[in-house]
Amino acid sequence: MSQHSRKKLTSGKKVILGVSALAASGLAVGLLVTPAAVAEGTGATEAQKQSKAAAADASAAKTAAPSASAARTAASTVVSGVTVNGSNSAGVGTTNTQTITVKWKISGGSKLYGSHASIWRGTDRDGGLKRFINSEQFDADTDPCAPSGDATFSCTATFRMDPRSDLTNEDAGAWKISLWAVTDAVTDVRTDNAKTWYLKRWSRLSSNAAPEPVAKGRTITITGKLERANWDTHKYAGYTQQTVRLQERSLTGSYATTSSHRTGTGSQAGVEKKTRTATADRCYRYMFEGTSTTPPVTATGDCVDVR
Repeated sequence: MSQHSRKKLTSGKKVILGVSALAASGLAVGLLVTPAAVAEGTGATEAQKQSKAAAADASAAKTAAPSASAARTAASTVVSGVTVNGSNSAGVGTTNTQTITVKWKISGGSKLYGSHASIWRGTDRDGGLKRFINSEQFDADTDPCAPSGDATFSCTATFRMDPRSDLTNEDAGAWKISLWAVTDAVTDVRTDNAKTWYLKRWSRLSSNAAPEPVAKGRTITITGKLERANWDTHKYAGYTQQTVRLQERSLTGSYATTSSHRTGTGSQAGVEKKTRTATADRCYRYMFEGTSTTPPVTATGDCVDVR
C-alpha cells in the first residue's frame, strides 16, 4: 500500500538514545543516529531504517562502554509485560485522534543503552511491509524507559493516530510490535513481533423497545443498529451480516441472551429488529461480541412498562 497523503511517520530529527542511561554508564554525551537514519521521506521503509540505525548505535555504545567486558558475564536481556492500551487492542473512531500506548519491562541488565518500540503492519518486515511507525518518544529524541527497581526498567511509548489522515479501512486488523532493547547483558533483544495486537474500527450499537407503555399481550418491537467507523469516508456505517445477541431481564434481574441474529444488508445495513409479546415489565438490549477488526459493544438497555 502506498503511503499516499499520510503525515510524516518520523520527525526528521536526529535521535538521542538513552541519555540518562548513557550518562550513568560513564559516557558524557548521547549517541546520534547515523545520517542514513535521518528521515527524508514518509515511507514505512524509511521509518524502519531509523529504528534499525538507532538499535545499532545503542549496540555500539554498549561495546564502547568501559564496562563492556563485564557485560559478557551478565544475564540475558529480558523483555516482558508487553501491552497495547492495557490489553491487546486499540479502537479508533472517525474524527478524534487516538493515543495508542505500548508498555513493556526490561530486566537482566543493570545498565540500559537504549530501547524503543515501533508498530507495524504487513506479512513481514522485508518484503511485505505495509506500515511502520516509530513512537512519539523516538521522534522527540526522548528515552521511553526509566529505572523501576534493581536492574529493571519500565518503558512507555505512545503513538497518535488521526483517522482523517493516518488510516484507511485496510489498516484495521492485526499489527505487530517491533521492539529492541540493549543492556549490559550478554544478549540483547531485537524482535519483529514482541506482540501481535489489533487496531479496530470503533463500533456503536443502539437498542429501542417500543411502544411504551404497552398493553399486556400486545407486540413489542426491539430495534437496533450496529455501526462501525469507516476510515475511508470518516463516517459511521451499518456493519452487515454480523451476529448480535438480544438480551433481556426483569426490572430487578440480570441480562441474559435469549436469541442471536444477523444484522441486515442493503438499505437495512446493520439493522436488527425482533419482536416479543408483552407479558410483564421487562428490559431489552442488543450485544455484539466483536471481530478482529471491530471491538465489542453493548447497547444501553431500554425498559418497557407493560400495563
